[in-house]
Amino acid sequence: MTLVRKMSDVGAAMADQPWPEDMNMFDPNVTAVLWYTAAPSVDVLAKAFETHLWPNHRFRCCIEKGQWIQRHDQMDLSYHFSEVSVKDEAQAEKIAMETQLSKLDPAYPRWKVVVIRAQSPQKSGVVIHAHHSLGDGLGMLFALSPLMGVDGGNPLSKVPLPSILLPPSARRAPTTSEASPGGANVQARSRKGGGLFGCIASAVKGLKNFFRGALISVVTNYDSELSINEPYSKRKPILQYSGKRAFTRFPPVSMAAIREVREKHDCTLNDVVMSSLTGAFRRYAMEVKQDPVLKAGKSPIEFKSLVMIALPRPVDPADPATGLRNAILFSSTQLPLGESSCAKRLRETQHACNDLKSTAYMTGLKWFTNFISGVAPRKLLRTATGESWSKHTLCVTNVPATSVPMTFPAEGGEKVQSMSVVIANVMSQVSVVTYNGNLYASLVADPDLIPQADVLGKLWIAEIKDLALAEKLP
Repeated sequence: MTLVRKMSDVGAAMADQPWPEDMNMFDPNVTAVLWYTAAPSVDVLAKAFETHLWPNHRFRCCIEKGQWIQRHDQMDLSYHFSEVSVKDEAQAEKIAMETQLSKLDPAYPRWKVVVIRAQSPQKSGVVIHAHHSLGDGLGMLFALSPLMGVDGGNPLSKVPLPSILLPPSARRAPTTSEASPGGANVQARSRKGGGLFGCIASAVKGLKNFFRGALISVVTNYDSELSINEPYSKRKPILQYSGKRAFTRFPPVSMAAIREVREKHDCTLNDVVMSSLTGAFRRYAMEVKQDPVLKAGKSPIEFKSLVMIALPRPVDPADPATGLRNAILFSSTQLPLGESSCAKRLRETQHACNDLKSTAYMTGLKWFTNFISGVAPRKLLRTATGESWSKHTLCVTNVPATSVPMTFPAEGGEKVQSMSVVIANVMSQVSVVTYNGNLYASLVADPDLIPQADVLGKLWIAEIKDLALAEKLP
């Protein structure tokens, strides 16, 4: 047995029972599906992982009591890699969902790869399944980048991330329209006010935003009781996992369609994503669930999403897996579900997302995150996490991949046709991946709560089309 190192980030909190016991939650896993016309072989994948990922301690070590312990000198091919045959993509989606909810054996490094092979013309898939303690989405992107093959090489330079989040070797000239994972968009903001009164107003607002971030667990209210979330009786004080989750892929959306909305309404990609999802859930609640609260036009409606915001981290260009860590903040974003106009929903969503860009708010949120994960007793961490998750209806992730076609693995692999992220949560979770000129969104939710999830995907498309037709507000 070799002690490698102590876990130093919030991954330690995720490694051993991160939730309150009465939530009855599954492990915090991160699962992605790469879809192919024909999936690469297990041998090709195993060689790539062994060459580029196994040398990193997070991929070769077990996790025991907050420490990385190396117990396997060689990568166990029979444990980490498997292959199954399916008749269609629906069966592949079911396996991906089951994989996400499955527990990774703590006696091994906590990751697996499953090749799901289907007969043409059905797409095959490669499921990459890892415990969240290995790293967040941005860290996984960095770690996997040596396995990505793109024209001209340097795949990270083809990922539309803000320069501050990229290694120096992959940075481009920054633009105001770029967006970071989870929605912390980089966008120019005008400075308002001046003189003494302007400075005082700015200081008061900054102080307010700091405490809003620092006290997020206390000041956040429970969402309104709607047909698309659980009743108060199940949510207060802590929502329990129902034991049921289904994975549904939404129809892809071209970046050209998103660009049309962005240019017309002068907004960011993340504004469009969050606003269109809000509109889709509103339509679904009214048209499919016949929601009495929304149909009656009652206000105000409390409807929020947890949003994951990735933070910069040092990355060695020679070993991108050094970026593996959990450098993320969970923010709370109020969404205008009660607003009937799609243009007004977009405007209000812009205001809500702009709040995430407040330096004071982010400072307070970071202070709270550091305190609750590093200083406070673990029981307080679990309680705060459980209550915060229970107060929201949605969790949304927005992660960019390469803007050009990618071969995975780079050596001997196949061209990736599309991507899906399969992350389950105690509430409904929508994950969006930007890849090769398209947005690929997927929903993981309780099928009893969202029984016709494919309809929700169609309503998402309809909402984006309506935004393109809507007049820009003055």
